Amino acid sequence: MSSMSTRARVALLTVTALIFVVLALFGAVRLLRTGEILGSVSVAGHGVALGGLTPEEADEALAVLEQELSIDPVVVDIAGAEATVLPQQLGFALDRPAMVEEAMRRGREGGVSDQFRWWLSHLFATDELEPSGSVDEASVEAVLTFWDVDVVGNPPVPGGVVIEGTTPVAVYPETGLQVDRSSASDRLLAGALGPRPATVTLDTALANSRVTRADVDAAVARAQLWLSSPVRLSADDVTIEFSVSDMAAAFTSTVVEGVVELGFDPVVIAGLLDARRSELEAPPVDARLEVDGYQVIVVPGRNGTLIDPEATAEALAAAASSVRRQGELPFVEGAEPEVTTAELEALGIEHLLAEFTTYHPCCQNRVTNIHLMADIVNGAIVAPGAIFGVNAYVGQRTTERGFLEDGTIIQGELVETVGGGVSQFATTMYNAVFWSGLEDVSHRPHSFYFSRYPEGIEATISWQQPELEFRNDTDHAIWIRTAYTDTSITVRIYGSNDGRILVGDHAGGTTNLGVVAEGGPNARRVRGSIGDRFNPTEPTTEHRPNPELEVEETNQLQSPAPGWTVVVTRVIEQNGAERMETWTVRYLARREILEVHPCKMPGATVECPEPTTTTLPPETTTTPPPPEDQG
Repeated sequence: MSSMSTRARVALLTVTALIFVVLALFGAVRLLRTGEILGSVSVAGHGVALGGLTPEEADEALAVLEQELSIDPVVVDIAGAEATVLPQQLGFALDRPAMVEEAMRRGREGGVSDQFRWWLSHLFATDELEPSGSVDEASVEAVLTFWDVDVVGNPPVPGGVVIEGTTPVAVYPETGLQVDRSSASDRLLAGALGPRPATVTLDTALANSRVTRADVDAAVARAQLWLSSPVRLSADDVTIEFSVSDMAAAFTSTVVEGVVELGFDPVVIAGLLDARRSELEAPPVDARLEVDGYQVIVVPGRNGTLIDPEATAEALAAAASSVRRQGELPFVEGAEPEVTTAELEALGIEHLLAEFTTYHPCCQNRVTNIHLMADIVNGAIVAPGAIFGVNAYVGQRTTERGFLEDGTIIQGELVETVGGGVSQFATTMYNAVFWSGLEDVSHRPHSFYFSRYPEGIEATISWQQPELEFRNDTDHAIWIRTAYTDTSITVRIYGSNDGRILVGDHAGGTTNLGVVAEGGPNARRVRGSIGDRFNPTEPTTEHRPNPELEVEETNQLQSPAPGWTVVVTRVIEQNGAERMETWTVRYLARREILEVHPCKMPGATVECPEPTTTTLPPETTTTPPPPEDQG
């Protein structure tokens, strides 16, 4: 007996301990999962696990599911005929907030005992959450109307009026078949929410028009009156006559909620008015920015008077229904321009911040590319806080847009690419940005140094990388203006810097800067410097075989140049505070590339042929123009 009692006590203690462990585990899970979905909750039919996610994470997971379902087609059976539809065409959307809320409720409803039973029953089982969502009724109706014609093939005729020549002709209503609207939306939504592949069955039903033959006859009578003779609309001393043919061309007949509505198409009316617009309208004039010396002025815009095609269509219908067949030609008085004076004044662009110019030889493909890029960027406005990227703004350089092939550095060698040479524009813009004191977001110097650019303070660009980006970190908008000649490119940046103005250029290997106006106490003042060169590197020589060359002939494809490193410093002082920025610029040594006869290649195993009796020209060396990045 004593032995049995001991075993019973051990068993009781074991069960008690097990219960304690389970309860402790239950409590720990509840504590650790505060603010998370409990258990193994997943979306039924789709296997999207939500358990352990926060509401924000669950919403993100459902957003991914929503996108996947939106573009996964649903097959539709309409009286034995098959069609397909993408749920996004139905305006489909998951009710993500409701699904997340329901998922968070699972395991938290009822008392502690209810919650414990739920937790225990779902330790090794999934609690499936039925997806919920909606479709847009107008989008569904558009799809059903298409299927009425394209799939069912015998749609009802609503009735109305058509014009044959200039004669109104009755179109009487006829009974037809259409997709049954009573349950179509619910069935399509169920198909969109369900797993794929999914097939939805839709019924057809007889459909009658609410329009009667008497309604059509009355509409024909009205149309006959409208098209019985010309109509005149007048404004001041100007009169426009709409002929019967004009009105017949613009005539419309639609059935809206069982009523035949007649009218004139505003688009057709606008076309009929085009020939008279110049004498009838006083178009609004856009406000514009102009430069007066170094200052920016806003040239005010002007409101105008425009013909209103929609109101004209309504006035024409009213006049065509009247005995006198005359009416007033409606105008939009005080029509605002697209760019208003107030909008430009709000930009706060007051004066030139900085201008920079670089120079180049004329008449090369790269010059055409530089000019095209300058034309595209000219006039760009950058809002306060916005980032301006040259690639993002200009787009890809293509032959269709007029860009030509020119030099681009690829893996240390000059090659021809469409749009080559535009880094001259990038360098010029970068200097204007640098000396304006604007925030440098990203830029990359050339891999090799070219004396036509300021050492260290320069930038290269290519499609899509590297990019040149700056942020307008001022309180006013920035206006970019460009100008060029056959041998120079200039970038000007306008904004507001308490009157401070700087102008610079780089010519003959020297950067020249001049402060035109010191500006007031709140102006940003920029100082820049380039440190001494260090870490010098010498170029290597690469040989390439060319069997077309004579044994003693050498063709230099790329000339050598040394490399080095410099540190660029920019100090921006404003209101007594200074901010220093530094960039380490590494210029690679430009390797020499020589073409030689194969037998002259380093380590060649090919023997050189015997010289011919022909007198050979002396060794020749051709030096191409210095390579550059895009360039």
